[in-house]
Parts: sequence; structure tokens; C-alpha cells
Amino acid sequence: MKWFVGAFIFLSLTGVMAQSAFPYKLGKKDFLLAPLSAAAFVSSEVLDKKKFNLTLEEIQALDRQSIGSFDRGATYNWSKSAEQFSDVPEQALRYMPVLYAIPVLKNKQWNNGVTLGIMYGEVVLLSAGVTGITKSLAKRIRPYLYNTSFTPEERFAMQGAEAPIASTSFFSGHTSTAFAGAVFLSKTFTDIYGKTTWSKVVWVGSLSLATVTAIARVEAGVHFPTDVLMGAVVGSAIGYFIPVLHKTTQEKFSFAVMPNQLYITYKL
Repeated sequence: MKWFVGAFIFLSLTGVMAQSAFPYKLGKKDFLLAPLSAAAFVSSEVLDKKKFNLTLEEIQALDRQSIGSFDRGATYNWSKSAEQFSDVPEQALRYMPVLYAIPVLKNKQWNNGVTLGIMYGEVVLLSAGVTGITKSLAKRIRPYLYNTSFTPEERFAMQGAEAPIASTSFFSGHTSTAFAGAVFLSKTFTDIYGKTTWSKVVWVGSLSLATVTAIARVEAGVHFPTDVLMGAVVGSAIGYFIPVLHKTTQEKFSFAVMPNQLYITYKL
């Protein structure tokens, strides 16, 4: 992870990438996107009060056989070190897009900096909002509470007393945040500097870090595989389509139907 973060900082500081015309602009859509993102975030904070921990009796009644076979393996997992480790790549990807401030400040491209800042603010708020709302409505119990390697009393204590976390399994906030940051970073880097070897490095490196975050969350026993898969899908979609909606030249799919053939192309 350190090499990837260091490489991105190096690119930002040295300006070795050749930047084309800045591809984004703010517009009328932001009068909808910005309030929508903020409203989603505020709503998630309001619904946060619906989160809860389980009573000892409720924990005793849990049965891992009620969990689908794809997810059931997570109920055998518990690793505090994996949980703590998952914070590292997630936090790195959360703040890496801020490094765009380095070339922006260096080249005094204030308008571009404001545009990127607002775009990323929409990504952060919308991702956190959608994740928080879903957690509060789904109320899915975390897998470690099904882990019979621990007594019901031990599992009760593992919930923590400061904040209700037992009912917040679906879907993974760490994963959605990591993938939103990774995809936003990679998409904007590619749009600004072009499809180069470096852009491939950024895509592979950032998505690898996001994937590590997801795996660590499952290994820790705090999320099911479907929790992190959904988090990856939602975070990636938000991180990708916010930049697309701000492009000066809109990306689009085109279709061509020929006898016995269907062509689908992606135009920029």
C-alpha cells in the first residue's frame, strides 16, 4: 500500500503527467446532486438512531443455519487485527483524492480545484448517506454474533457499549467508502491525464486496496461476503458516475444492430 500512495504523491508533486484540457465542469445538475447528497447523508444520521445491539436472549436464539450457504462461512470468523487493518486502506483511499490539491495549488488552477472538490464532496456524502440509510433499514445482524466459538455472554460483550453496531452488517461502509474513493480517483485521473500506463497503475493499485479492505472486513467477522459485494457495487457506481455526470463531453453507449449481430460500443 505504501508504494502505491508514494507513487501517487510523486506524480502529484513532480507533475510528470501531461494534463489535457480539464474535462469537468459544474452546472445545473449540481443544484440537484449536491442537495441530494447532503439530504442522503443527513437522513442516514437521523436513521442512525434505529441501530441497535442485541440482548443476551436474542444472541442465544441466533442460528447460523439460518444464514445462506454463500454467507455462512463468515459466521466462523473473528479477528480484531483484521478489523483494525481494514481501517488502513479504507482511510488511505478516503483521503487520496485530496492529493489532487497538490497540482491544482501548484498550477494555480483554482476553478478546477473547486470543481474536483465539489465532485468528491458529492461522492463522499452520497456514498455515506446511501450506506447509512441501508444499514438502518436492513438491520442485518453481524456474522460474529452467530459465532458459537464464543459463549453468548462473550458475544454480548463483543458488541461494544458505546454505539449500537450489531444491526449494521448490510452493507459494508468500509467497502463502499474504499471503492467510491478508488473508482473516483482512478476515473478522474484517467480523464485528466489520459489512458496511459500510469492510469492503469492507478486503477489496479486503488482497486486492489479496496479489495483488500473488503476481504479484511469478512475475515474480521464483521461482514458477510454479500455485505462487501454490495458495498463494492454501490461505492463503485457512485465513484464512477459522479465524474461522468460532470464531463464536458458526455460519455455514452451506442448500439448498432446488423443481421444476426449486435454491436455495443462505449464512446467518449
